[in-house]
Amino acid sequence: MDIFHILVLGSLSLLLLNYLLNLKTFRFPPILTPLTPLPKISVLIPARNEEQRIRPCLGTLADSNYPDLEILVLDDHSSDGTANLVLHRSQGDPRIRLLRGKELPSGWTGKAWACHQLAQEAKGDYLVFVDADTRFSDITLSHAVSLAAQNQADLLSLWPYLEAKSWSEHLVIPYVHLFILLFLPHWLGGRSASLGAANGQFLLFRREAYEKIGGHTAVAGHLVEDIALARKMRASGFRVLNRDGTNPGHAIAFVRCRMYNNLRDLWQGFTKNLYPAFDGRWGAFVFFQLFQAVVFLGPFLLLPFFPRDPILWIEIAIILSLRLAMAHRFRQSWLGALLHPLGQGLVLAIAANSWLQTVRRRLPWRGRHYAHQTLS
Repeated sequence: MDIFHILVLGSLSLLLLNYLLNLKTFRFPPILTPLTPLPKISVLIPARNEEQRIRPCLGTLADSNYPDLEILVLDDHSSDGTANLVLHRSQGDPRIRLLRGKELPSGWTGKAWACHQLAQEAKGDYLVFVDADTRFSDITLSHAVSLAAQNQADLLSLWPYLEAKSWSEHLVIPYVHLFILLFLPHWLGGRSASLGAANGQFLLFRREAYEKIGGHTAVAGHLVEDIALARKMRASGFRVLNRDGTNPGHAIAFVRCRMYNNLRDLWQGFTKNLYPAFDGRWGAFVFFQLFQAVVFLGPFLLLPFFPRDPILWIEIAIILSLRLAMAHRFRQSWLGALLHPLGQGLVLAIAANSWLQTVRRRLPWRGRHYAHQTLS
């Protein structure tokens, strides 16, 4: 138990320190004077069966105060009314244009192929890739471009306010922020590709940098293309910034999104991401899952056997305090934080399934199944 306590308390102390350092750089600073003149930007939206989600995305983009904007939507062989909805919106707004997706080539994932086609049609100096289920404030685009320019960023990724309604969402969705802020040192900077990260719900590229790394062609078969692109950018010497899009202290987030609507979609979505995010490094993947199991779940599992161990209670208090602090900071569920052991167990189960489906070459997404390809 002494070794266990040293490992857990030491790890929690380092993770807490990293989290506090990250908060200094992860925040979205006030933009007092937006860039003048603002460059032309292209907002690029890959869409496959998004009829139920893309309407508010287009609506909030259309309400943007950005002066020189085009909005391109690529319909990736949808079987619902996605294309008709976009066509209807484009009739009243010439900035919106519908593209028809070409057949998926061998070796590509559907999203990477859709984004590649969008980039080829875009005219902007900045390319902004967003998901169809994202929504924005009217100043998001102008502030994001200004922030990127002021910081000479080649890639700016905003991490949205992640809405959650079902029990599975409340348990699992907060782990997106937990992983990105506890385990990656954003404050450190540098060019290490292994520390690269970005969120595909909002990726703002300086076009020249995007093209120099080969765009989505460079990550054609990668199932977690946002992280893969960030790693490519860092490895090529470009500057990558990750910033908070929840806009704390304000009623409206810069970016907001409900990723999944139920347990089935959440299970498939995280299954697609959790193992491929490690880019084939099986040892790193196993170590990370074991680390979570020992540090974040171990104290709760041992408590029934050692209920009078005061250090176990301290460890549990630290974990729950950290979860509650993050829930407050990123507008997450307080109940989900208090039910941390259930959420952690579900995340570990999804991670195991992600590895299993990778071995079977059957990673599911949007009606397709993929064999994950790593970065070269």
